[in-house]
Formats: sequence, C-alpha cells, structure tokens
Amino acid sequence: MVSRLRMKLDLLVQGVFLTAFGLFSSLELWRTTAIVALLILGFIQIISAAQLWLWHHYRPARVYLWLFLGAAAVLPLGLHFFDSLAWLCLVAMGIAYFSHTIYMALVVLRRPRSFWDIT
Repeated sequence: MVSRLRMKLDLLVQGVFLTAFGLFSSLELWRTTAIVALLILGFIQIISAAQLWLWHHYRPARVYLWLFLGAAAVLPLGLHFFDSLAWLCLVAMGIAYFSHTIYMALVVLRRPRSFWDIT
C-alpha cells in the first residue's frame, strides 16, 4: 500500500522541478537550467514509476516506466534530428506523469486511515 507521505513527497518534488522548468524555460539566459530541471524531473519520474511498479505492483506505472526508458534511449537521436519536437515530447511526458501522480495522490489521501496510522 502506497503511503501518504510518499505521495506527498512525490508531488512536492515533481511540482518543484516542473515549476522550475516552466519559470526558467521562458528566459533565454536560464535555458540550460530549464533543461537540467527537465532532465532531473524525468529521472525522478523514472524512479517513481519503477518504485510504484516493483514495490507496490501498480500496473499503470509500468507503462510510464517503459515509455520513459524508451524516450531516454531515443533522446540523443531525437535531439540530433528533431530538437524542439524531442523537448516538446519530454515536456508532454513529464506533464502527463505529473497529472497521473496528482490523481494517485488524491486516491491515496482519500483512503480511510486505520487506527495505527493516526499517530
């Protein structure tokens, strides 16, 4: 069973990096920082999906995990030939997984708590 704390931390970290990417991508001077924030967000989302799939047997996370790993394998080729389209695909994948994380967090946070979780 996924813990409430894990979902809150996952949402916080993904939200921080997605916000950093959104803020810094509009500034030409900080474009490298935005790219680094996007790559760190992708790495965090890969770890999150792997942990949800392997430890909690959450099947939809497997689809995201394979999608992210496939994108990571094709990313150098995509950046060479389709620079802006490759970055747009990464942003779309990051936003899609973040929205799925919001949905999962809402499900976990609405779950009734047992007596032992009240501490």
